[in-house]
Amino acid sequence: MKQLIITSLIVMMVLSMGTALANPEGVCPDGKLIGHLKIIGVKSDKNVNMEDKAAGNVIFVDLGADGEAARTDIYLIQGDDFAVLDKNGTDGEASYQLPPTGLDPYIIGGDMTGVNTWSAYSVFLRALGTPGGKATITTCGELTDAFGEWIDNKTLKTLLDPLPGDTVCSLEQVTSDILVRNSSRPKFINVTAELLTIVFEVTVDADPTEGGVSIETFYVRIPIFSDMLENVYWQYDNEGLKNLDVRFYDCSTDVSANDPT
Repeated sequence: MKQLIITSLIVMMVLSMGTALANPEGVCPDGKLIGHLKIIGVKSDKNVNMEDKAAGNVIFVDLGADGEAARTDIYLIQGDDFAVLDKNGTDGEASYQLPPTGLDPYIIGGDMTGVNTWSAYSVFLRALGTPGGKATITTCGELTDAFGEWIDNKTLKTLLDPLPGDTVCSLEQVTSDILVRNSSRPKFINVTAELLTIVFEVTVDADPTEGGVSIETFYVRIPIFSDMLENVYWQYDNEGLKNLDVRFYDCSTDVSANDPT
């Protein structure tokens, strides 16, 4: 009888450990956590240098208020791992390092031969803290000359808009409907496509004859670390959200599942 009780206790301990180690709801079940970031909204600006080795995994941003968003641009730097490079976003800017995404650029609805749409890792987030507050995240970047060359090679048509040097922001946002802290239990949402790529509309002239104009429009999806983009950032518009939990897992996400029709 004593041996049976001990065996039962061991089984219960093993089961409880398995439950405790399970990934949170909404995250890939078998994925391994490889990066973690907290974005904390604060009422008062930080006035100290919080770069480099003092960074940790926290970025501070202005809190803002409902109906009065406080904007912080979190610049994205490619590196070997996940790391906060500048944690003081209360001056309007911060920076965060991420590994390569493993994604290829493509024209939505175009030829997908040889195009990789599965990310090297996935991004999940949830709003934490006391109920109240919301935020919106939009991924933006500046187009380089390589973008114009890529469009020319892909379409054999003349690029009209946007042009190299223009800043484009993704049509896919992490909206305040997702980033809202209410009284319900917080759940993780997969935002890999929204935070690791930029989707925008392109206009070209399909008539190569002199003086001829034949307007065509389509959408493209460009990964954040493509050579067609520079100065890429997450535009974080905060309306009172105090705590955003961002996690990176080693599972893959097919970003093309988000493609607009």
